[in-house]
Amino acid sequence: MDILMNTILVLIVIIAGGITTLPLSIGLLTVDAVVFRKPWVFSLALGLGLFSDLTTMGILGYSSLLFTLYVFLVFLYERKFETRTVVFVFISTFVGSAIYLTLFAYRIIWSQALINAIIWAFLFKAISKFEFNDKTIEE
Repeated sequence: MDILMNTILVLIVIIAGGITTLPLSIGLLTVDAVVFRKPWVFSLALGLGLFSDLTTMGILGYSSLLFTLYVFLVFLYERKFETRTVVFVFISTFVGSAIYLTLFAYRIIWSQALINAIIWAFLFKAISKFEFNDKTIEE
């Protein structure tokens, strides 16, 4: 169930990432880091970053570096804060999206970051209804 859900989310991010300027990868990485707490999220950050750079014709590795540092910070805050909450997902996705959009010189940064944070907070809430059995998450 976990692999199927994550595969569907990755496909949605890849398809929507080519259509819209919202940094949906930030939200996906936040949700995966909070829900799964596994090291493979770093590999996902590298892959999504390379895909993002290829679709936007940017410098290869720039998004990957940003996404990897972002996942590192999420894992770092995992010890200090309760990360399995909608508030944490909302705030971290908002801040990560705002930083991403600022570094890549997008316009209308705050509204895009807010929309992205709202989308992933709702998705996290929906996923948490199915996935937050401690037996499932801690395996």
